[in-house]
Amino acid sequence: MVFADAAAEPEADRVEADALRAVFGPGAVPVTAPKTMTGRLLSGAAPLDVASALLSVRDGLIPPTVNVAPLAGYGLDLVCDEPREAPVRTALVLARGHGGFNSAAVVRAVDPSTASGDSR
Repeated sequence: MVFADAAAEPEADRVEADALRAVFGPGAVPVTAPKTMTGRLLSGAAPLDVASALLSVRDGLIPPTVNVAPLAGYGLDLVCDEPREAPVRTALVLARGHGGFNSAAVVRAVDPSTASGDSR
């Protein structure tokens, strides 16, 4: 799944959608922008998305994008209005900011068969 930056700027959102389609294929992965529930939060938006992504991996629940009508031309599987239950093993969190920073973080579930339970 992808936590989109979703800048709410038509050109920036189109470029982001084009990049997601180029990397994953049209509608291939669920995409969400939960900051539609909180606003941009300036430097707090990306950390909130990372925390939300970790909770999605843990709980198997993708937060929704609210108050948005998806545009058909974007070709994304946008999770709208209601959370979606799904097994989430990996989430990509995208963030862009004024001044030109761009970042991406990947969070994923730990495979219990390879996790170290040794308490030595």
